[in-house]
Amino acid sequence: MLPVFEQVAEMNRAYMANMLKSVDAAVEFATKASAFGVKATNEFAQATAADLHAIVAVKAPHELLPLRAKQLEEKADWAMSTSREAFEMISSAQAQAMAFAEAQAAEAAKLLVANLDKLAKAAPQNMPGADYAISALKAGVETSMAAFETVAKAGKESAEFAGEQVKAAAHTATKRK
Repeated sequence: MLPVFEQVAEMNRAYMANMLKSVDAAVEFATKASAFGVKATNEFAQATAADLHAIVAVKAPHELLPLRAKQLEEKADWAMSTSREAFEMISSAQAQAMAFAEAQAAEAAKLLVANLDKLAKAAPQNMPGADYAISALKAGVETSMAAFETVAKAGKESAEFAGEQVKAAAHTATKRK
């Protein structure tokens, strides 16, 4: 086989291996998210059933208002803790996905630059402009990587800000009690 075809075949194998890793991670997250959804739904249904049984057991009308207030407070606490748990799960998955994407982008850029170097060495010496074309491709890769790093940094900062907002909301909710 020609060296170029071997390089392309190796790049395809690496790409498929990375795709399989990302699919595995997506399946793992989907499994966790599904289990979380089922658990949250069951908790809510059980709490609602218990609330209805408590309402039916009320003997005097004046007992209903304090009972409902207590039930609503419990539901609000449950919603806050469940939301926090969901946010943490999503934040964790996002951090893992960003780390994976950053690693893959860096590896792909490194591999592309290495292949460009090999191509430059294998290119005919009399070909005018080949050096400039390869230099331009390398500069494009470096610029793309810088842009990717900027976007990744902005994504991390956004996730951190959202996490701080959730923590602040939870702290405010606990202060109200």
